[in-house]
Amino acid sequence: MEIQKLFFFFASVFCVKVEGEVGTHHFVSQALNWTDAQTHCRRYYTDLFSVNDQKDTEKIVKAAAGQKSLNWNTVWIGLYRDPTNATRWKWSGGGYVTYTNWDKGQPNNVANTQNTVNTNSNGRWNDAHGYLAWPFFCIKISVMNYEKKTWEEALEHCREEHSDLISIASETDRLLAQTEMQRNNLTEHVWIGLRFLADQWLWVDGETMVYKAWPQGGDEDHQCPTWRRCGALTVEGLWGNYNCEEKRYFFCK
Repeated sequence: MEIQKLFFFFASVFCVKVEGEVGTHHFVSQALNWTDAQTHCRRYYTDLFSVNDQKDTEKIVKAAAGQKSLNWNTVWIGLYRDPTNATRWKWSGGGYVTYTNWDKGQPNNVANTQNTVNTNSNGRWNDAHGYLAWPFFCIKISVMNYEKKTWEEALEHCREEHSDLISIASETDRLLAQTEMQRNNLTEHVWIGLRFLADQWLWVDGETMVYKAWPQGGDEDHQCPTWRRCGALTVEGLWGNYNCEEKRYFFCK
């Protein structure tokens, strides 16, 4: 037990936070193999880091350049080869990759055993042997489950903490947020940064809406809502639109 506490202390001391769209990315300087890095992230954060787009890559590269404590050339990210289809890649948090940033000549799958992925300090990806030990990035999604608030109150709270209500830009983001709801034993829908304004649904942090997770069929009130103009992540892991004055728990970045 004391060894575990010492390990967590060491890994936490050398941890730098980088804000992303759905959560906060944490750099852990302790070198671990891919599986142990995944276990550590899932225990102390939410999961290994996932990349939605070039903006995510740029934030990590910028943080590495701007923080002397981020002294790394290679780190693990949460990408691995689908064991049922060698040509496809999945994120540790769930969902298939939709954006890629492979380095030249990658992935090359040396000896047909390179099934996990690291990134260099330039943001480019390489497939690698999972038994190698490197530092890694985790992602943490924060669900505010100590006081329910209206959607506007939740937004104000997040922004007072120099953050924002989260946007969900991919299937992986949605699954990570749902995982955090389950981890906190939440059985009610949770506010996210989704709002119907000017006859369209928008992310309040300005994130472009490409990915959508409305339920198929059934209630389609979200297409032109009269009263239910604020978005939440449902317990089923989809989006729902609700009255903004309802009080709910909420996700901050």
